[in-house]
Amino acid sequence: MNEEVLTRSLQKRFPGVSVSAFSTSPIGTGQMADSLRVRLQHTGNNSAPATLIAKVPKANDASRAASRLSRCYEVETSFYSEIRSAVDARIPDCYHVEYSAHDDEFLLLLEDLAPAQQGDQLGGCSVDDAMLAVTEMAKLHGSLWESPLKQNKEWLHRNSKDSVELTSQLLQGVYPAFCQRYEGRINSEVVKVGQQFVNQFPTYFAAQPKPNTVVHRDFRLDNLLFGEWEGNRGVAILDWQTACDGVAISDLSYFIGSALLPSVRGENERAVVDHYVSVLNVYGIELSKEEAWRQYRLFSFGGFVMAIVASMLVQQTERGDEMFMAMANRHGQQILQLDASSFLS
Repeated sequence: MNEEVLTRSLQKRFPGVSVSAFSTSPIGTGQMADSLRVRLQHTGNNSAPATLIAKVPKANDASRAASRLSRCYEVETSFYSEIRSAVDARIPDCYHVEYSAHDDEFLLLLEDLAPAQQGDQLGGCSVDDAMLAVTEMAKLHGSLWESPLKQNKEWLHRNSKDSVELTSQLLQGVYPAFCQRYEGRINSEVVKVGQQFVNQFPTYFAAQPKPNTVVHRDFRLDNLLFGEWEGNRGVAILDWQTACDGVAISDLSYFIGSALLPSVRGENERAVVDHYVSVLNVYGIELSKEEAWRQYRLFSFGGFVMAIVASMLVQQTERGDEMFMAMANRHGQQILQLDASSFLS
């Protein structure tokens, strides 16, 4: 990335702009891509931003290999170029997007939402902040529910019979190494139910409803910004590398299980689920609170799967290990407390 690239990339959105100098500083905690705050010096168009966020490929070889396997760079750039404009939820504005399938390179230039603050994945959040996040989640799902935009997008439809089999094989392959790496850091009951899940993954997948909207699939606090917009506290959603055609409630169960500490979740999760349904109903979607609760229990395994697979595919870091252990144990407790293992038979 240089002045010429930035100028070319911004001119379509800001005609006449010319970037003469810039500086960058790393932000965020992304496992699959790097995010940089870019401070610009430019002339020619006063409406061009003074700062923006650039997302670029991760330098680490393991993360790059994982990105090619999951096609996450293709997914995120496709989301911004083909779907973002139809979403009601608050998402950073996109100034430029490009992707090269040949070498799996990409560049995203996004709105800088500073001074909004990233959520704290390890510390969790309050119930009030969870309600704010779930409101934006329901807007995402509601605005794309059974949308024609989902059609004929190969990058968005990845849950084929073959992909389910590959996921099952992947889980069987990495779970023993996952348990060995984190021995003593995961609750023994969680390890046991995790093995049952890995063994019964095809049965579990067959129990899922049909996809009904575009889901984020990594809707957690590290991927949310909390700030003030139009005088009110709110949430913006980041990082669309895992977006797919899926079941709406999968995002909800994943978020609640990782964002709320177990004691807080147990006392408040039903109210958060009910709030989500209330916002979704505004879009004319007839999903009952009881059916939402049933699916919420079913999808409590989602965060545990992410902790297993992601931790074993991306570069290992101290913070990454802490995050994955928090996810594994919180979602494990969620599975146990909700008796979600009943869906495996």
